[in-house]
Formats: sequence, C-alpha cells, structure tokens
Amino acid sequence: MYNFMVKLLNFIESSTDHTKSEIIIAQFILRNVERIPHMTIYKLAEACHTSPATITRFCKKFDDINYKELKERARTFIEYNTNEVMVEYAESKYSAGKLNDYFEQLQLSLQETKKLLSSKEIIMATHKIRQAVKVSFFGVTYSHLLARNAQFKFTRLGKNATAYSDPENQIIEAKTMTANDVAVVISFSGETRFIVRLVKVLNKNNIPIIAITGFSNSFLAENANQTICISSHKMDYFKSPVVEEINLLSAVNSIYLAYSIIFK
Repeated sequence: MYNFMVKLLNFIESSTDHTKSEIIIAQFILRNVERIPHMTIYKLAEACHTSPATITRFCKKFDDINYKELKERARTFIEYNTNEVMVEYAESKYSAGKLNDYFEQLQLSLQETKKLLSSKEIIMATHKIRQAVKVSFFGVTYSHLLARNAQFKFTRLGKNATAYSDPENQIIEAKTMTANDVAVVISFSGETRFIVRLVKVLNKNNIPIIAITGFSNSFLAENANQTICISSHKMDYFKSPVVEEINLLSAVNSIYLAYSIIFK
C-alpha cells in the first residue's frame, strides 16, 4: 500500500531536472492521487500538459506497468489510506488525555523493549558489523527511514554502510553482497511480502542477517543469524507505526551507541 507512494517519491528524488514531463506527471499523481482512478489517460495528459504517449512511457519507466495498472495501484493506495485513524477514535473529541495516552503506551512499550534488548545481543551485533566489509541496512516504507538513519550514523563512524530506498535496488544490493558483509533487516512484523522476498535472496547468497523485529517467530526472525527483538506493542487506532517506529529506532540506537563506545 505504501510502496506506491514511496516509488513516486523515489522517482521524483532520483531526477535532477524537475521540469521533465515524467517528473511533472509523478508530482501530479502524488498531489492528486484520489483523482487518478477516475481519469482517462487523455485527461491526465491534458492535466500535465503532455501527450498520452508520454503517460504510457512514464508508466513503463515508473514501474514497467500500463496506465490501467497505474490506476489500480492508485485505487488500492486510496482505499488503504481512507482512514489513517480508526473511525471511532477519530470521531471522539481530541483532548490532552489522548496525547497522554500515547505517551503512556509509548513508555510501556519502551520499558518492554528495554527488557528485551540484551546487552549480550547488542554487543554481538556490533562485533558482526565491525568485522563485516560492508553493512547494508534494509527496510521499506517507515522502516526504510530507520535504515537510512542507521546508514548515516554508521557512516559517521567510518563504516561502509548502505541503505537503498527503492525496493528493487535493495534486492539488487542483496544479490551483490558477499558472505563477508552483513545485512541488518528492520521490520516490525517481519512478515511483509517484500521482507520475505528479500530474506530469501539474502539466504540464497549466504549473507549473514541481523534482524530487528517485534516478533521472534516471524519469517524474518526465523531466517536470521541473529534476532534483536523489540516490544510487539502497537496502537491499533492508527495505521502509521506511531509506537513501533520509536521502539525500532531505540534498537538501532542501542547498537550504534555500543559500537561507538566499543570501537571509538
């Protein structure tokens, strides 16, 4: 569901010329995604001041799809995001109590994560990263932001680190890694379709995996060489991971802090 948005953002980000027709099309879709399922290719071309042929080429370059498939992906994205917050929660009046509830839930989950984060496991992970020729951080949608965060932190410490944003580039990275590298895969559920695909590629190439996840029985955890577990708690009122992402980040930061203290 989020991949459609992420791919559009990546597509725009990868270009240095935002006056190109294809970038204008991507920006229009991102700003007007709710209109796309109801627009013909001719209407979209007119709105972007281009031709239907250019729209077709954009779809092909964007994700090797046709315009009908583009509309369907936009429709799926809209349906998923119809309500970011559960209706009964959204309809109740906002108050300081709701904000307090969030911090209470966050505090409880962080306390649980603190208990789950074993110093032994954290130190073990730092040594694996230290010994690796390269550490590649993987994650999609919100987890990718954490992967990129980790890349920045470890690059500052002098470690060769990568964190590609586009899922297909992550697969390419996984295929080019060697057994002398290490993959740090960040996924709260550890069960999304992309993560399962990624882990299978990494395992096929015998790449050591350090998993950061909320579930020790997930596909990711069961196929990793080492698993660092965080609290599985989440606030079901929201589709965005308002609790999960903080706990995942705390695990990333724990590894970073240990690494910087031990090896710097």
